[in-house]
Amino acid sequence: MAIKNSPNALFCGLSALFLMLGMAGSTVWAQKPEVQRLFQSGSYEQAVDAARGGDPASTFLAAQSLIKLDRTDQAGAQLNQLKSSDQPAWRLVGESSEAMLANDAGRAVQLARQAVEADGNNAFAQYQLGLAASKASDWGTAVSAFTRAVELKPDFAYAHYYAGLAHQRMRQIPKTAEHFDAFLRLAPDAPERAAVAAVLRTIK
Repeated sequence: MAIKNSPNALFCGLSALFLMLGMAGSTVWAQKPEVQRLFQSGSYEQAVDAARGGDPASTFLAAQSLIKLDRTDQAGAQLNQLKSSDQPAWRLVGESSEAMLANDAGRAVQLARQAVEADGNNAFAQYQLGLAASKASDWGTAVSAFTRAVELKPDFAYAHYYAGLAHQRMRQIPKTAEHFDAFLRLAPDAPERAAVAAVLRTIK
């Protein structure tokens, strides 16, 4: 009963509750879910619109959408936003993506590695390292990075997609099939769906 009536206990309980709510709120605002959903369905214009004024993850996906649309100048503007982030990992992700646009794969890998070192739990930093390593034909690093991205963000279809491609390059067919199956499950409307399904038919 003493614990139940203790003002300190009540204060601590409320503080814990507010902390939990605050954490939940930060999770909600960590990334706009509609941006990822639109990106994964190939609705790139809509993804860019939905990302406006958003968080770094949404800005990164907006840049990726513009790259898919072959509008590299506009993608560069999105990456400049990332480069002005107060989070070192996101700044480095922006710089690495910019290096990829300039076809400097070596620098892109170096910067992406630094991003991962700054925040190894940033799924998009891992994903960027995988993209950069793929461009540099470093398939071992690509596999490791995309695998970690999938572990951190299992609902990100394109981490599975590129992991599948990297495993395919290394002739690791069971892993290719595993990731391609996940990609089709998570992104049934993706532009790459038909091609991925065709590959699966040949390797299963």
